[in-house]
Amino acid sequence: MNILFRKNLSEGGGGSKERFGKSAPRGSRGKVKAKPRPSTAFEDHYGLRTHIFLSPALQSETSDWGQRDSTSGIQSRYSSSEGISTGITSRRPSLQLKVSFSDVGGYANRTRKPISLLPVPKAEISQLKMLDKDCFIIPVASLDRFLPAGVPMPLLDNDAERSLSVLEVDDPKICIVIHLMTQMEPLEPILESPLTLPYIKQKMVASDLLSEIGCTRTAAEGMLLCNLEKNAEFPFIAYYVINKATTDPAEFFHNCRAASLRKFDPRTMRYTAVHTFDLFNEVATIARPPLDPTSKKPSSPSTGFIVSLYKVFEGDDGEKFEKNWLYWTGARMIYRALPKSVGLRRITLHKSASNGDKLYLLIVECSNFLEQLNAAAALIPALRARLCGYTGLYKTSAVF
Repeated sequence: MNILFRKNLSEGGGGSKERFGKSAPRGSRGKVKAKPRPSTAFEDHYGLRTHIFLSPALQSETSDWGQRDSTSGIQSRYSSSEGISTGITSRRPSLQLKVSFSDVGGYANRTRKPISLLPVPKAEISQLKMLDKDCFIIPVASLDRFLPAGVPMPLLDNDAERSLSVLEVDDPKICIVIHLMTQMEPLEPILESPLTLPYIKQKMVASDLLSEIGCTRTAAEGMLLCNLEKNAEFPFIAYYVINKATTDPAEFFHNCRAASLRKFDPRTMRYTAVHTFDLFNEVATIARPPLDPTSKKPSSPSTGFIVSLYKVFEGDDGEKFEKNWLYWTGARMIYRALPKSVGLRRITLHKSASNGDKLYLLIVECSNFLEQLNAAAALIPALRARLCGYTGLYKTSAVF
């Protein structure tokens, strides 16, 4: 189940001013009246008042993917003497979680307990395109970990407290496969011709690989992202959307890696690079209308992306850590400070399904990014100043 939180935003991104760090005037101690608390902390800090909860899939719909064991994070350097390891990590929860909107104590103390469901408005995914307010979309299975800290759930039995609009929609049943590519390096630098353009060659091969995978019709959508900066760590990122109802993610993952090894075989290309593959789940999304949770294709020719990649050690992806994802990823700053002219469409947080160390991927999609590149790039130094991950600017080079 996905839940939607919706709000009409003000001109500057919505939400009231933050109310901390101010002291009372001198001589007024004991006379200052306490201001009434806002309806929710979510409105103050994030400017969103609509939640969409994605329903968990039925147990019978999990198929073989939910029963599959896998190996962990795959990162390998292609060379003439090294092969590629196979495997994937994805285990779907067997417990069917439901949501309770009457628990004012929050979810932090109930992570191991079943959640009961009270009646909430149900909507079809097609009806989301008619919404005209910003939304916060989160799967119910991730609610205990990724609903931001300090955000209470709305009380349906008390109209005075109903500052959040809540909808329930069916889970679109999609997952994401990411292929990260570093710059190609020659196997024999001394013999390399100065006329060789490895960047152009890598782009052509990556585009051919995307087209080849698109022709198999195993991925619902796919796009190749090209970095807009010089000497970027990841000049290309391949992004695939998998429909779990029609395609086994583990099988697609294995086939994608095998096809990549054939295309980027260093014995024929005479170049090598680090290729990182991982399977991700969308655990939280901030979206602006029109909404379409099932499609990730660019909405306009000037669409661009801010991509941030984070890695944490196994065991560090705790509940407290993930409940503050809006802060440590910079998503809150992007949502509130990104100029309106850039055309923010959605901010999506992905978490890897692999065992072992965890990768988090934050993708910010802007429909007018390339035409307002200077305004969009103004936030990049602030994001990189965190020194906790990789951040880059991307545009689409190929789409299917």
